[in-house]
This record gives sequence, structure tokens and C-alpha cells, in this order.
Amino acid sequence: MTLWRGNQLVGELLLRSPAHQPRQREGKPPSLAAFLVRAPDAPPCEGVWQFAPPIVGVGVQQRPIAPDIVAQRYQRATRSQPSSGPVALHPMSPEEAKGIPTEKQLTVHDESGRVYRPLQLSLLESRYEPEHYADALREAPPNALVDGVVWTVLVVFTSTLDAPAT
Repeated sequence: MTLWRGNQLVGELLLRSPAHQPRQREGKPPSLAAFLVRAPDAPPCEGVWQFAPPIVGVGVQQRPIAPDIVAQRYQRATRSQPSSGPVALHPMSPEEAKGIPTEKQLTVHDESGRVYRPLQLSLLESRYEPEHYADALREAPPNALVDGVVWTVLVVFTSTLDAPAT
């Protein structure tokens, strides 16, 4: 399987081990977790969460995801962060409702070339210092660790009929 942004190949998706796959629940959409091995000529990557709300007239939305800096994980875990509290809801503007352009939308392609448009897709950048490369390589394939970075992908499909065989 491969990951594409519009008509540009981002890279190959290598499924994570069964222990790290999302649990499939009856009545819930199928999902998968994978490592991304970026193509040599891939467009620049950024951590994002894309989702397609099941609302007529609302396009694919995108939110940024901050990089996971492995050396800072324990520092973040020890600092308590107060809740931001309630969030005010507001109607989407017509421009927001359009969503992101098709050329920025991430899709999954199977070996036959069939295109799958996910319900949700998150692309996460994890940054490792050289002293933590062994930690990254406990699960990630060696070709997934490039310049201290491992990209992981979580995909949720609309239904089993619209998900690739894994």
C-alpha cells in the first residue's frame, strides 16, 4: 500500500505489528496503523490530521499535529497542563466548509492502484536523537528511520467495503 497527497506519491505504508494495530470492533469502521517510508521524490511532510465529516457540503478538513520529540516525552508527562475548559462552537464559514484542496488530500492506494479515501488519517512525525535510534528500531523497519525521523500513519476507513485488504 502507498500513501498519496493528491497525485503525488508520499511513500510506502508498512503495516505495524499486530500488537500495534487498532482493535477492530464490530459496527466500527476498519482502521490500520503503519510506518511511512517516504519516496525519494516525495513532497515535504508535515504532521496532520485529516478527516472527512459525514456532512453534506463539508469537505475534507485538516488540523496540524505537532511533532513527537521523543527526548521530551518524559518532560511533558511530568508537567500537568490545566484543561482549556469548554470550547465555544461557531458555524463554519463557506470557505472553511470547502475544506482543503484535492491536491492536499491524503489517500491510500493498494497494489492494484485502487484509491481509498479515508474517513480519518493522521500523519505523525516522531523525532529521535541518535542515542534513541535503537528505541525507534525496536519496531520500526530500518528504512523508516531517516535523519532521526519516523513517520507513522493511522487510517480509519469509512467501511469494510471501502478499505484495502491487509
